[in-house]
Amino acid sequence: MMTSTQKARWLPKDFVEVSQTGGLLTLVTYAIMLLVFMSELSSFLSPGYSTVMSLDKHGSDALQINFDVDVHDIECRNLKIVVFAQNNEEKISTFGEDFWLRSIDSSGKTFGMAIKPMTDAETDDSDHQKQMKELLAKDGKKELDADWSDSHDGFNHQSFDHVLQAHDFTFINFFAGWCGHCQQFAPEWDKMALTVNGDERVNVPAQLFNDRDGKPRQVRMIKMNCVDFQSICREKGIDAYPMLRLYKADGTFSIYDGKRGEVEIMRWIERTIKMKSYGWGSHHEAFEKGCNAKGRLQVPRVPGHLELTVGDGDQNLNTRMINVSHSIKHLSFSDPDDGRYHRKGWANLPNDDCPTAFFCAHADVTKHLSPLDGRNFLTQAFHQAYIHDLKVVSTVAGGKTSYQFKYTGRVSTLAEDKIPQAQFHYDIEPFSINVKRDEKRWYDFGTSLCAILGGAFVVMRLISRFTLGVVKTVDGKKGHRGASIAAGGLNYD
Repeated sequence: MMTSTQKARWLPKDFVEVSQTGGLLTLVTYAIMLLVFMSELSSFLSPGYSTVMSLDKHGSDALQINFDVDVHDIECRNLKIVVFAQNNEEKISTFGEDFWLRSIDSSGKTFGMAIKPMTDAETDDSDHQKQMKELLAKDGKKELDADWSDSHDGFNHQSFDHVLQAHDFTFINFFAGWCGHCQQFAPEWDKMALTVNGDERVNVPAQLFNDRDGKPRQVRMIKMNCVDFQSICREKGIDAYPMLRLYKADGTFSIYDGKRGEVEIMRWIERTIKMKSYGWGSHHEAFEKGCNAKGRLQVPRVPGHLELTVGDGDQNLNTRMINVSHSIKHLSFSDPDDGRYHRKGWANLPNDDCPTAFFCAHADVTKHLSPLDGRNFLTQAFHQAYIHDLKVVSTVAGGKTSYQFKYTGRVSTLAEDKIPQAQFHYDIEPFSINVKRDEKRWYDFGTSLCAILGGAFVVMRLISRFTLGVVKTVDGKKGHRGASIAAGGLNYD
């Protein structure tokens, strides 16, 4: 057995000298040192960010505008996407255009085919006829007219695009062999295909359909096996079977989602071919309630304004009834090198996926990359339009450039004879924000950790010694006073 004196040698001196005061201060010291250690370790493992402002030295002459906007009450045939100079109506020539329009119904759901309005295939019919002849000579009529129902049917099936380009219209049945609905629909499809495609072997001519100008057009009905040709179906976004699509030669398409009966399908084909390419729809009564504009534009890196221009289509609009209310699903700016998905520069920025706000002081950077996403801009009266003013600032992180922007908006009221337009004015700031990661090297971490822990220990040790000194002084005075009382008592003289 160890004596009390021997046990005391293994305890901190503070516990031995004054058990309550010294022990309490020792525990507090250990807790503070542990907290300081954890904070310093977290700072080392999750470094923060700092920003430096400098003149914009961006070398690219182009800027990419990425947009996905629903215009609720304007049909696609009457909507155009144009970029103007900032202070006048001069159109700015774009470096690249990759966007399309698609009709939306009253609930905002897209339907019909997506079209690229900057290419008008209807005006280049002679070029298309020439292209068809070239493909027929190159691939052969049998190859281009054949079904894609089997990868081992004796045909090459080299280019699905050639099949589309070789016909005015191609009605395709995307199916899978295991699909029960496809098997039920197969006899009805084969019956229609014989009628529409014709059969030269039995002298059955192909059926022709008149377009909106009264010109007869041929439709080729083809089956596509999505088990054998899985890559093509995946590329075309086929996620249900059977999927019926009517393709134009330029690759745009309209989706049939009605009853799979011969009478209904044939009527839909006749009606769809007579429509202009803007917004094919499977339901005529819901045809073109609104328009979704989605894609990207590459423009000169100078101030300007993007405009959803209304009234340049094939209809005369009533200026008293035009409503340009819209919803912004996405709007951002990026470098053209970022391509279609335009988020390469975003990956290097601080984001909101942080354990605590303390370690994410600059996490709000990502909030200003696309602050208008998911917002609705609905006017309350006719002759009104939203004007969006955007201050765009380039932000550099990890060698990649992204763009933050600050938004302010206003509602403009126009005269009755003026057509309201939804406008996005953007101004590029002459400075750039550089975001740098505040990394700490391991020896800096070790040095600072030792310094902080040592400092904390010394400070608490001084407090401890001071407290013990005060306690001893107080106890000494109390003892001396008690001894005096015991010796002679109090003197009241």
